[in-house]
Amino acid sequence: MASRPDLTDEETLVRLYEEHVDGLYAFVLYRVGNDAAMAEDVVQDTFVQAMDRIREYEPSRGTIRNWLITLSRNVIRKHLTRRPKGSEDLGAMWERIDRALLQVFEALDESPLGDEVLARKETHELVNMTIANLPDPYGIVLQKKYVGGASLADLARDLSVSEDAVKSLLARARRAFRDTFLTLSEAKS
Repeated sequence: MASRPDLTDEETLVRLYEEHVDGLYAFVLYRVGNDAAMAEDVVQDTFVQAMDRIREYEPSRGTIRNWLITLSRNVIRKHLTRRPKGSEDLGAMWERIDRALLQVFEALDESPLGDEVLARKETHELVNMTIANLPDPYGIVLQKKYVGGASLADLARDLSVSEDAVKSLLARARRAFRDTFLTLSEAKS
């Protein structure tokens, strides 16, 4: 079982930041309408809040990554309410994206993503965001299989492994995608 990190230890704080900053930034960037400056502010505020609230983190309830994303949702809301115009549009857009990703998630085990699903801007962005939050081997294999339509034989050849190894990798990648999806599309608290 994971333990609560000691954010008073500088080395632990630096490691935690380095492990999570890129994924958190990718999550936040889309949520703030691709506003890089706002995304940077939200990420910074999220880490500051995490340092202040580390005692609230319960490892038994989820990973530190999930907790940071949950914290960032509230920070995002605060930043968006300061935005003079368009915040309501952004909120409505994310509701559509969350519904679209749910459909993608439910269909993922059944077949590759169809062109009509990928053509929807919300789906395309959210699939890319989810894949961007996965470790490389998972993101790459999912993109090749479900977006690119590669066969098991093609993947096995590209990765220099057996088709059984590819099946196993895809199963792990789909679970990672599912976990990441659930994190990214949790109901707003």
